[in-house]
Amino acid sequence: MKKTIAKILTFVLVAVMMCTILVSCDAPNSDPSKALQALKDNGYTAEKLDSAISLGFLELAGINHVTAVVSGTAKKDDKVEHVTIIYFEDKEAADAEWEDVNKYMDDEKDEDSDWVIKKSGSMIYYGTEAGIKAAK
Repeated sequence: MKKTIAKILTFVLVAVMMCTILVSCDAPNSDPSKALQALKDNGYTAEKLDSAISLGFLELAGINHVTAVVSGTAKKDDKVEHVTIIYFEDKEAADAEWEDVNKYMDDEKDEDSDWVIKKSGSMIYYGTEAGIKAAK
């Protein structure tokens, strides 16, 4: 009887820890429309590109399999906050493009800023910490 209770408690503890990890994820919303709305709700000027014509410039730059791009900018406390989220067809496409996007953004970022670039599932996102948080 005690072993059964211990197993149940262990399972519950693991489940609670997994939920905590998932909730604390730093990634923006995985749905482009929801990320766009979150940015607007947080006072960002934001737009979503998802047409073939709008995304064609990414293909010209060698970044393929993009389904949407959400970008937002806001001025907060005399500082410009920004985020850009590139949504790919699937995780494998994001993995394949990670090096190129990461290299490009590393060349562009200011060493003194809180600018970051990260990958989560089928999206690559970059910008300031506050911008990324606003897109959740």
